[in-house]
Amino acid sequence: MIVRTAREIQRKGFQAVLLFLIAAASPVRAGQDNVRCLRSIGVQPLQRLQFGLRSTSDSSAYVLYQGRGAPIPLKLLKVTEIRRVEGGRPSEFETQWIEAIAPESAGRYVYTNVGALIDDFQSIRKDGTVVRFVDDADVLDAGTCLWPPP
Repeated sequence: MIVRTAREIQRKGFQAVLLFLIAAASPVRAGQDNVRCLRSIGVQPLQRLQFGLRSTSDSSAYVLYQGRGAPIPLKLLKVTEIRRVEGGRPSEFETQWIEAIAPESAGRYVYTNVGALIDDFQSIRKDGTVVRFVDDADVLDAGTCLWPPP
């Protein structure tokens, strides 16, 4: 049985976020944020969001919903290694972000990933409502989401 210190687990979590940035990055200009385009599933009306990991920090990100003017800043809450994979393959991680706004109205965003692949992405509102999203890579263009009209 392997026992890991909290500091080692935190370091591994930041390494996972960094690995995600590197593996998911398409050829982009230096300093450009790593962006994912996502669309909701199972809810009407359809929701689309752009999730961006800041190139200047491994602990800040943002979400920008289609039709909204300003992005919502996010702070990294925690990264948890869910499943360790042997043989040098990427482990599975759960990453949680919280909106960096007034705490009483802050929502959370949780995703699981193995390397660059996002298995599950959820928006959890303060009232407990959960909206699941899937990758919508077809609308990604030069670091931004080019959505069709709603």
